Amino acid sequence: MQSRIASIGKLNYLEFFGFGAPPFRNTTDVAELFLTEAMDAALNRIEEALDDWDDGLLVVNGAPGSGKTTLVNQAIDRRLDHACVARINRTLLAEKDFLQVLLHGFGLRPDGLDRRLLIEAFDEFMNERMDAGERVILVIDEAQNLKAPILKLLPEILGPASDSEDGTARRFFIVLIGQDGFEKTLAHPEFKRLADRLRFQTYLNTLDPADASAYIQYQLHAVGQTRQQPFSERAMTRIHMLTGGSMRLINTLCDFVLFNACLGQIHRITPELVQTTFNALRWEPPSSRRRDEAAGARAEENQVSRLILEFDRDLEFPLDKDEIRIGRSAENDICIRSLRVSRFHARLTNNRQGISVEDLGSTNGVYVNQERVKVRRLKDGDLIAIDDNRMRLMLGKNRQD
Repeated sequence: MQSRIASIGKLNYLEFFGFGAPPFRNTTDVAELFLTEAMDAALNRIEEALDDWDDGLLVVNGAPGSGKTTLVNQAIDRRLDHACVARINRTLLAEKDFLQVLLHGFGLRPDGLDRRLLIEAFDEFMNERMDAGERVILVIDEAQNLKAPILKLLPEILGPASDSEDGTARRFFIVLIGQDGFEKTLAHPEFKRLADRLRFQTYLNTLDPADASAYIQYQLHAVGQTRQQPFSERAMTRIHMLTGGSMRLINTLCDFVLFNACLGQIHRITPELVQTTFNALRWEPPSSRRRDEAAGARAEENQVSRLILEFDRDLEFPLDKDEIRIGRSAENDICIRSLRVSRFHARLTNNRQGISVEDLGSTNGVYVNQERVKVRRLKDGDLIAIDDNRMRLMLGKNRQD
């Protein structure tokens, strides 16, 4: 099980390297995103579709860590002032649950309604938006996990196409963000009605070696680097090799490398330091990760429960042990680098009765759905907070049956 490197609070690599903000922890800290040529072209096409069409389906596929969600959010966030937007990232849902999440996303209260009333409530909402002349955008992340009934439902909630003979423009877009293979799902004859509504589709790859180096340098420059570039060319090449060009993994690895360099008072980062940090993280090399991801896709029907670490770029942490410990110490399964987190803060127990969280006598407590708890049996979707570090539980299918 992956463990994290503990931090020593008084050491601050921002000051050590002369950064104005963390360069690799949160892309929202950077005013202008790093875009490859392919990403820039995709962003322009998405924005053109949102501005020039009245409705339809947009699809952004790509490898994990290729910047799909960040790119879509960039396009959508520029339109928040004149569009009604909802985002869904829980996609392993039955049809009725999906409709409820959809309505909740737009600020409606659908509890207790059956399928027919849920669809009627959404139609009424869309009619109100049409009367107001407002554009509506629904973003569905992790769309590769959508079940067939939901994919067949999407054309129904889109309504008639604006360019059909009897179509009345709803000004409604659905943006699907999916991983490798999702484009093949959409091409299946079973989902032809949905594919017929497609306005634009693109595929994003992970960064190549040159773009990975450019990305690292861009992030450093964007946060006000005032001293010598800390990463040598060979170190950046090693980072690409170990991460496969995934921006998500590059961010995490670079963050830990900078911390370790500060710890050792090292101003120039070498491939050896990158490799040492990578080994301490206990990651698999990219080739092994691809094999693991393929195996995970094949085992989707028996998917284990997992935590979505919202404080760490929505990293998924599988709950495949009887006990998972959380705290500041590197001895924990999930290590949170904060002095407000106790060394051994909490634990999750996973048994036949379900999954529970327990406070191990911490100073600042454990919260479930904003309520402080000592011990709590968890439900699907429960939000656990330790200080401001949030984790969301997603139960595997075997737990939900």
